[in-house]
Amino acid sequence: MPSVFSHPAVPLALGAGLGHRGFSHSLLAAAVVALAGAAAAPALRARFARAFVFLFVAAASHGALDACTNGGLGVAFLWPWSEQRFFASEPLRVIEVSPIGLGPFLSARGAAVLESEVRWIWLPALALGLILVGARRARSRRRPGGHA
Repeated sequence: MPSVFSHPAVPLALGAGLGHRGFSHSLLAAAVVALAGAAAAPALRARFARAFVFLFVAAASHGALDACTNGGLGVAFLWPWSEQRFFASEPLRVIEVSPIGLGPFLSARGAAVLESEVRWIWLPALALGLILVGARRARSRRRPGGHA
């Protein structure tokens, strides 16, 4: 997520020398996070593959959303194989980049960022969630003895 509420902890912990939207936003980092999380899947009575895919998509979506902002350095999706930074194509760079720090965020600029995030992240995520819940219920009703 692009806002101050969503990702100050990790970049602050890693330090300025690694560059924001760097290795922690790479597809390799998403795979490592997914692998580590999926290792706990059996203890949670979940399937390893399903947990891995879910966690990989969740972790990779962070970089994908950052690539859709209208500022910053771009995202190092291919680290460590490439230092190249990527942005989404121009029509998809619709999310207002968040100012750094709480003070600047609590301004008119911060309000514009939140409005942009509601429009381009939260509403589409809500719509996707509702569609997936509806699909799950419909699938459940088609099964013999299925419950909604």
